[in-house]
Amino acid sequence: MTTGPECVIVGAGALGQSFAALLAQQGQSVTLLGTRRGVERLTTAGAIRLCGAIDTTVPIDRLRLTSDPRHVPEEAALLFTTKGHDLPAAIDALRTAAARRVAWTAGVQNGVLKDDLLRAAFGAERTVGAATIFGAQRQPDGSVRVGSRGMTYLGEHSGHLSDRVQQAALTLAAAGVPTQARGDIASVLWSKACNATGVFGVAVLARCSNQRLFSDRHLMRAYLVLIRETAAVAAACGASVGNYAAFPPIRTFLECDAEETLAEVPEEPDDGNPPAYASMTHDLLAGRPLEVDAVFGDIVARADQHNVPVPCLRLVRDLLRALDPGRLARQSGGFEAA
Repeated sequence: MTTGPECVIVGAGALGQSFAALLAQQGQSVTLLGTRRGVERLTTAGAIRLCGAIDTTVPIDRLRLTSDPRHVPEEAALLFTTKGHDLPAAIDALRTAAARRVAWTAGVQNGVLKDDLLRAAFGAERTVGAATIFGAQRQPDGSVRVGSRGMTYLGEHSGHLSDRVQQAALTLAAAGVPTQARGDIASVLWSKACNATGVFGVAVLARCSNQRLFSDRHLMRAYLVLIRETAAVAAACGASVGNYAAFPPIRTFLECDAEETLAEVPEEPDDGNPPAYASMTHDLLAGRPLEVDAVFGDIVARADQHNVPVPCLRLVRDLLRALDPGRLARQSGGFEAA
């Protein structure tokens, strides 16, 4: 077992449950902070059940489960796993109740806005860059299906490999979450943002699986346009993109002629796995709010600040805003999202 500050997972959704369960199973001291409803649901279940790529059940008494930010321990490392649209409220709750007790914070939400929000709330010196492609989806029976362990990345925004980042990477890796400490976290974050705009912008609007996206030349053409616009915004913000394990090869896609890339697209998915859908597609079909503004709205705003033309990103932002169940619910006074 590795040592370091106690980890507090903020957000008891599929990803938060997965990380908390794996850390607790490894013997790490971990707190899972969720909404009152989420905590009650897990307390009633008595355990976190993971299935799919990981098959394990971790009793709730192996970790600290709470809905009260005041229960955050001293010198804790906060890992925010909420959806992007829930992050501001989660940050406000933690800043009010426990800001002085926090050692450092990181968020794994899609996009790059999360890091600005964390820096503003907790200070740049207590903010670590983080990205993950760990795939998890909550099932109707309350279990969490893990599609892939993927890869998680941690890094200081200053670019140096600090002890805290390397220790956190070792802790997560020991728990079964493949993790790398990186000195180029800005590139990782923007590379993931490129993939997020490409996948969400195409797969959500087309209601298609990820396998179909990457095996259909028409869909891939749209994907390439979106990642090129996002990469142009990254460059204007002083960041490059690269090829990283578990992500599509973003830099290669940008360096190659689009027609060459499209010529290599397989005509049929051949991975032999059941269809996998983007998290935003799941949210749309389940009637949950979408991370439209945390991803597309923020990147379009950055493009406007730097006079970078992004007509396709702007179009996708507007279409997804119109489809967003959260927006429709607010207009009609409808459901409260889970």
